[in-house]
Amino acid sequence: MKHWKRILAAALAVTLLCGVCFAVSGISAPRANAANEDTVSPQPEASFTDVPAEAWYAEAVGWCRENRIMSGTSATTFAPESSMNRAMMVTVLHRAAGTPASTGENVFTDNVPGSWSYDAVLWASANHVLAGYGDGRFGSGDPVTREQAAVILHRYAGNPDAGTALTAVDASLVSSYAANAVAWASANGLLRADDSGRINPKANAARAEVAYMLYRHLCNSDVPSSAPSGDTPQVFMTTDISSEGLMAIYKALNWTPTGNVAVKLSTGEPPASNYLDPALIADVVHEVNGTIVECNTAYGGSRANTAMHYQVAEDHGFTAIADVVVMDENGSMTLPVTGGTRLTENYVGAHFADYDSFLVLSHFKGHSMAGYGGAIKNISIGIGSSKGKGHIHSGGTGGSIWGADQNAFLEAMGEAGKSVVDALDGQIVYINVMNRLSVDCDCDGNPAEPDMHDIGILASCDPVALDQACVDLVYAAEDGASLIQRIESRNGIHTIEHAAEIGLGSREYTLVNID
Repeated sequence: MKHWKRILAAALAVTLLCGVCFAVSGISAPRANAANEDTVSPQPEASFTDVPAEAWYAEAVGWCRENRIMSGTSATTFAPESSMNRAMMVTVLHRAAGTPASTGENVFTDNVPGSWSYDAVLWASANHVLAGYGDGRFGSGDPVTREQAAVILHRYAGNPDAGTALTAVDASLVSSYAANAVAWASANGLLRADDSGRINPKANAARAEVAYMLYRHLCNSDVPSSAPSGDTPQVFMTTDISSEGLMAIYKALNWTPTGNVAVKLSTGEPPASNYLDPALIADVVHEVNGTIVECNTAYGGSRANTAMHYQVAEDHGFTAIADVVVMDENGSMTLPVTGGTRLTENYVGAHFADYDSFLVLSHFKGHSMAGYGGAIKNISIGIGSSKGKGHIHSGGTGGSIWGADQNAFLEAMGEAGKSVVDALDGQIVYINVMNRLSVDCDCDGNPAEPDMHDIGILASCDPVALDQACVDLVYAAEDGASLIQRIESRNGIHTIEHAAEIGLGSREYTLVNID
């Protein structure tokens, strides 16, 4: 590790359309759902009798019809004030994407084969444009609110930073998960406040509003409609949580490790933590000819000293698949921190110097102090020596790990992670496994039982983009309330925010489905 520069995100070649839908105010609350979105094929030669030529949305409706993106509810009507429901929304997006073939499995009880939205629902689900409810339903007839539409368009645009706070009168009514998306949409003229200065985030998005959004974003936007720029990091995803799926997601990274390879993971606190199953990861560990590495804890427990830690690694099955090294068994070494506000140096296990490349395998989940744990936590707290863990938890003050300022702790994690990435000169990649999604970390020996479904495996060369994508998927899940509450109660997203600010990575990403 003779070089000390920032990791470069890999520029891979596949682009995935991640969805688009939005709302603009200016019409009354919808009174009823429109008829099936594709019951009438677009007929650009004719006009809709319920779309006045002087209406603010008239040009947008005409453009959507001419481009076969949105059709009417009859041969002569558009129903501009009616709500967009979920089936209509994915049908519109499917058309905007060019109606690609849908190869996903139909897992929804309310997506009837042969129905007008059947293929669009399969496409949306397979490409993570819009997920189902987790109870077997897609919710085809359920309306889409304005803030929900904003979030989906924001993801489609690559999760750009709003760059400004939302100033609408009712900004406090916007759900926390949608705040950045709504602020971004408002700042870019996609979501307009009404005459009283309200954006009405909980109101249903009307068909006219969605038409305006599509027209403005796809036709008039300076940004191409399909994808972020080539510099945007890619996050690969599979729903196949198996050794085969893990190998496929690793191969998608197109990464070639050099020299001695470390595989960083959590060995898990006894007796019942949710650490990664050795049977799941064994093939990938062997593929890179890696040594499993960890560091001792700073909070006590069964991994606070080296001998006990090696015993846990054996008990949990890791020594059966590879050599295991506790990197701080011989103390710490320091890495310089550049661009930080909390840390000037980071203490990592002394054996960190023995490795040239790192494959970071993280179990994505909640965390009692950080809100969530993913790639950034694994390369900061995880690679930190016992001394380094305390230093990070204290926010760089050297004080107690339990009483530090919360934001200082979160920012110190991002800064410590950046020092690791800088030291490795780009020879580090990241895989997050989104299963057993408890609100508690693998450092908890008796974690809460997960109450949401497994999501998949994600990988990237950018740890910020990877963690952001995982957080976004949790927010998109209909059963993610408990984990969302844990993240928000600890201000967990601030780790990602600060990590992006100091140059560890990008919050913008392109999600690439490899299934």
